[in-house]
Amino acid sequence: MRSISIIFALCVLAGCAAGPSLEELTAEALQTGDWSLVEKREARIAARRQPAPKCPPGAVAYCRSFMGDKTCDCVSNDSIQAVFSLRR
Repeated sequence: MRSISIIFALCVLAGCAAGPSLEELTAEALQTGDWSLVEKREARIAARRQPAPKCPPGAVAYCRSFMGDKTCDCVSNDSIQAVFSLRR
């Protein structure tokens, strides 16, 4: 069991380290003149920094992330409670 955990952790770490850093992308863009990858990376960084929306009383922010895109919506407390009551 422990070996499976170690293999999983190594795969996750390898996936995180696979892409070039922002500094490397910037250096490449200075040479090639193509800034599209730098702009995409900066947009993803900015999207991660966006705070959750301020929801009205009786609602909470529900955020989900898929492929680097984060979206947040306000969801009523009743909806959240209904989801948890279905799991019992």
